[in-house]
Amino acid sequence: MKILVIGASGMLAKPVVKKLDEFGFDLRLFSRTVNSSMYEKDYEIVNGDLFVQTDLERAMEGCDAVYITLSKVNEADAVESIVNVAKKKDIKLIGYVSGASVSEQNRWFWMTDNKFRAEQTILNSGIPYVIFRPTWFMESLNLMVRNGKAMLIGKQPNPSHWLAAEDFGRMVTTAFQKTEAHNHIFYCYGPERLLMKDALEKYTKAVYPEIKNVSSIPIGMMKFIAFLTGKKEMKMAASMFGYFEKVGEFGSNKDTNKILGAPEITLDQWIENQKKKS
Repeated sequence: MKILVIGASGMLAKPVVKKLDEFGFDLRLFSRTVNSSMYEKDYEIVNGDLFVQTDLERAMEGCDAVYITLSKVNEADAVESIVNVAKKKDIKLIGYVSGASVSEQNRWFWMTDNKFRAEQTILNSGIPYVIFRPTWFMESLNLMVRNGKAMLIGKQPNPSHWLAAEDFGRMVTTAFQKTEAHNHIFYCYGPERLLMKDALEKYTKAVYPEIKNVSSIPIGMMKFIAFLTGKKEMKMAASMFGYFEKVGEFGSNKDTNKILGAPEITLDQWIENQKKKS
């Protein structure tokens, strides 16, 4: 099977690409910015724009399947563009990374609504699919450490089953291998349930011992600073963390673990690996 990885320059694409490669899949990587220096191995690379049909057609030529992992784009429109080309190119399987809280009742939040509509486009495409709804990734903890400070946005009262990207990569690979996984939506949860504050404190204590405590900024203050400074990324972060203050994980991972295998990497194990890398 030859798989086109769309969004290959993203942080969470790399561990999936590594696992797919380890299990013998033929890979082609696609995004506007992906290049060979991002990976330890030379993969076939196609640079292009999701919203340019000819770019997608060129990228999908000769591929059997598509794996979609997106950020910083309108996912509903992007997935519609991908599916339209996938039909023309006779793609046999679509994999898509959604989110653990994606549901009809949470469509009031724009980001969730985008993912929900993207899912519906895939479900109605007539192409076999595998949709992944992962929870918070352990790798996102590093994004909360900036300029010598560990910062929590909002109170974040909802605990999550933190998931290592390496485990997720294995689960995605298993889903592409097993036909019984096709046409399923999988909730992907890690082995432990922790509050974001507790997870971030564990991480900083081990990897950044010079940081003595995790500070917190209220959502309202974050939004006000974003308004004053005009920083779009800060505004988006405030909006997203405001959403997760209200909404936690949805769904059961029972079928996921049965078909794809249960994740095994704990936060402590993942932190130890991070220490070795630093």
